[in-house]
Amino acid sequence: MIIENSVLLLKTQATEGASDKYVDLLIRNNFEVRQVKTLVFQFKNIDALKHKLKNDGDYSGLIFSSPRCVHAVYLATNDTKSLIDSWQSKHNFAVGEATYKDALDKLSLECKGKESGNAVNLSKVIMEEKFIHQKPLLFPHGNLKTDTLSRELEKEGLKIEGVLVYDTITNPDICEEIKQVTDNFRAVPEYVVFFSPSGLHSSLEHLQNIPDFCYAKLIAIGPVTELAMKEKNLDVFGVTRKPTPEDVLDVIAGR
Repeated sequence: MIIENSVLLLKTQATEGASDKYVDLLIRNNFEVRQVKTLVFQFKNIDALKHKLKNDGDYSGLIFSSPRCVHAVYLATNDTKSLIDSWQSKHNFAVGEATYKDALDKLSLECKGKESGNAVNLSKVIMEEKFIHQKPLLFPHGNLKTDTLSRELEKEGLKIEGVLVYDTITNPDICEEIKQVTDNFRAVPEYVVFFSPSGLHSSLEHLQNIPDFCYAKLIAIGPVTELAMKEKNLDVFGVTRKPTPEDVLDVIAGR
């Protein structure tokens, strides 16, 4: 059975206490929204990150590739608020609007790159000021990071110094959560939105237990997720241009 005018969001664990803009926008547009956490995060090496942040003179600025990277810096500086102050005058960058907003709200850091949407585009933003960056950029990251950003920057002679600050793991309760939002595998929302290849891989096996899953309209957040879906021989209903709630709504509405 297909649940009409409903959307299933398959995305990573939300930041604690944060509202979900995807849910808010879809509800305002008269869709029923169901959610499953595909991935959860375990933070690590926070003391090592704190040590690097204390040595701010060694770096030109920070790169945030996700809200989790922002949260790791928040954890490292939360007991010493002044620690982040010296980074406010540096050249800081963030991939996407959600990460930009988190850096501003949690750390009071103004970052460039909120319109970038992916690592390749962010590298172009950073390279616009490449002669400013005489020192490495500090790059807190997760265990699933790709080498795209460092590769693009190193082509231009820019250096980044990475520090692993969280592991991404499959939500251990994902099967039960999918069971709950699909009425015990008997129904599937009309639209199913995959936010990442890793989220796709962690959820697809369970979703394919639903008899009518093949009739759902599958949406990819960005071309990388689209490619992962096609590699699984899935029919892709639409692909967002950017990872925003408005783009998801545009795809659903056929705009």
